[in-house]
Amino acid sequence: MKFVNFASLSAMAFTALIGLSTVPASAGAITYNFTLDQCSSGGCGLTNYGSVTVTDILGGGVTVHTALLNGSGLIDSGALSNHSLIFNLTGAPAVTITGLPTFWTYAATSFTPSSGYFGTFDYVIDCNTGCAPNNPYTAALDFTITTASITTASFINGGTAANAFFVADISNPNGGTPLTGRIGATVSGDPPPPNLVPEPLTMSLFGAGLAGIGALRRRKRAKQA
Repeated sequence: MKFVNFASLSAMAFTALIGLSTVPASAGAITYNFTLDQCSSGGCGLTNYGSVTVTDILGGGVTVHTALLNGSGLIDSGALSNHSLIFNLTGAPAVTITGLPTFWTYAATSFTPSSGYFGTFDYVIDCNTGCAPNNPYTAALDFTITTASITTASFINGGTAANAFFVADISNPNGGTPLTGRIGATVSGDPPPPNLVPEPLTMSLFGAGLAGIGALRRRKRAKQA
């Protein structure tokens, strides 16, 4: 009987240990780089204009962090029909976006940028009076999509070979002669897997198994003494 208890606790501890390496509990993150330059002047001058990092939120939803490089900023111009940032989600679900700066707004609407190179997108974010071609928004743009069904895996490209997951209307200072245009963001290589950390229940089971094993070993040593 004592052997059975020892074996059972050992199995419990081992199972919990396996669980530590397989249960995703914290956020996974994917970074997309603005490297797809479609400025009408043959390019706006940079090979990388910045990035968009999407991170899972435990319980559902994602945070989005957009950061541009070398003085580049988001604008509203004819390049994206007065939209600043556009993206897609699988199934185009209803979403709630919070955390946008003052004057910024969002909408769910099917939109295809001029020329159709990047494809069609279902969500648009506008800076409205929060920026302008001669006054780009150069700070980081952060917002949260809180819909429970949304994860980093929900973001999809526009459906063309361009493989753009986000497209922005970007102004690049260009040494005092600003250039503006559509810039697409794509991911390099395969998206990374979610970070794996122990779930509280798994940790409890693992701890209980180890404690039980320790107690049985101490009892056995006491009897032998």
